[in-house]
Amino acid sequence: MSSLAPVHPLVRDLRLLGVAFGYELRKVTAWRAGFVVRELMRSLWRPLVMIFVYRAILATPDARVGGFDFPTMVAYLILAASFEKLLFHQRGLDLADQIFQGYVTKYLTMPVRFFVLALGRFVQHVAVQASVVAILWIAGWALFPQWWPRPASASAALQAFGLVLLGSYCAFLVCFLVNVLAFWLEVVWTLSAMASFVFSFAAGVLVPVSAMPDGLAGTLRWLFPYWAVSAPGELFLGRLGTPDFVRGVLVLLAWIVALELLRQFLWRRGLRRHVGAGA
Repeated sequence: MSSLAPVHPLVRDLRLLGVAFGYELRKVTAWRAGFVVRELMRSLWRPLVMIFVYRAILATPDARVGGFDFPTMVAYLILAASFEKLLFHQRGLDLADQIFQGYVTKYLTMPVRFFVLALGRFVQHVAVQASVVAILWIAGWALFPQWWPRPASASAALQAFGLVLLGSYCAFLVCFLVNVLAFWLEVVWTLSAMASFVFSFAAGVLVPVSAMPDGLAGTLRWLFPYWAVSAPGELFLGRLGTPDFVRGVLVLLAWIVALELLRQFLWRRGLRRHVGAGA
């Protein structure tokens, strides 16, 4: 008499991840007009405004801001906007809504881990945004070849992209953590807005971190947002090298481990509290 071999939890999670990715991809591309406006236009207006601001600041050929002249600053802003689109954002999860409405309790009876479903959204986000960024870069190269950033080398481009992916996963974990706070707080959306503002500043989205005061820049270099946007931009342009890339990988991995341990702790505590409250 034969019996089916039990499925390893890792295999089951990988299968679920594939299903969740396909579902999230179909969902995000369903409304085509809204998708174009939301994904192609989001995050574009800020770098456009800042280009004009820096045009006024760097009005003379020898003017510099943190070692950036105007063409280099334009290239950096384009890179920062591109990398920011690859980063997971707070609107990517609706976990807080599910907690507030009590839907999250159904995951306690399902033979799957909820985090794998959320991870499917992360994979979908990276896949979609990478495609959008590729389209925008092709258009940029065709329309503005004199301004469009060029990588210092192929390895610099790959290293920059690797840091952005690790930084995006850190942003995903932070987003998950903020949503999990809905087990205890009712001001999750306020916290999300505050976290987004702090992240943009620490990442150097509008002002390169290297152009900030030394003490502040030194502090931000220990935070993951810097290695998710500002450092990859400077690495891409050749202003940073391989030793900086190695340091960035180590910093990001340390953040991933710390955030993952905190995520598991808060999720378990939150579920116990949520069920105990009778929600």
